[in-house]
Amino acid sequence: MVKRSNNDESRTEIVRSAKRLFQQYGYKKTTVSDIAKALGKVKSAIYYYFPDKESLLRAVIDEEIGKLIGSINDAVEMASTPEEKLKAYALTRSFEIRSLSTEYARFQEEYDELYPLVKEIHERCDHFERDTLKSILEAGMELGRFNKTDSEVLADAVLLWLKGLEAQLSSFGTEEALKEAVEHLVNVLLFGIKVR
Repeated sequence: MVKRSNNDESRTEIVRSAKRLFQQYGYKKTTVSDIAKALGKVKSAIYYYFPDKESLLRAVIDEEIGKLIGSINDAVEMASTPEEKLKAYALTRSFEIRSLSTEYARFQEEYDELYPLVKEIHERCDHFERDTLKSILEAGMELGRFNKTDSEVLADAVLLWLKGLEAQLSSFGTEEALKEAVEHLVNVLLFGIKVR
């Protein structure tokens, strides 16, 4: 087993504390002094690991992205067929993003100010998501389960569709309602709407 150094533990502790305070008060209202105080430390202890508050926010976001990617990968790997993998991807993504948007609701108020960082995060996630979708779609095509088409264009279309749903996450009152909507979306994708 690999031992973690005190530096790693201290850094992790700082990120966790910042995460709690960002969720509770938002990014703008949380100061480095608040984070240090919550940990019973002085500000210089925070600055030893993070040069500024934005780098601390980036560390929090990196941790959340890592969890999101891990959850999606786990769900997709556990599914056996391409159809199940696509459904697992869409459901896990939707539930995880809904959870994050609830946890970080205060960030909605600060969206315009944080937009450059949000855009950068979306671009990083988009690469992972496109690659994951493309891989699922190509596996389905190779197995003869999906029609052969341009997997890159189709992956972009699916991602765009899911992002449209993401923008409406707050309108789903229950997890069951969200699950039903995502499953319906995946079924339309898989089977179309045309009577055959």
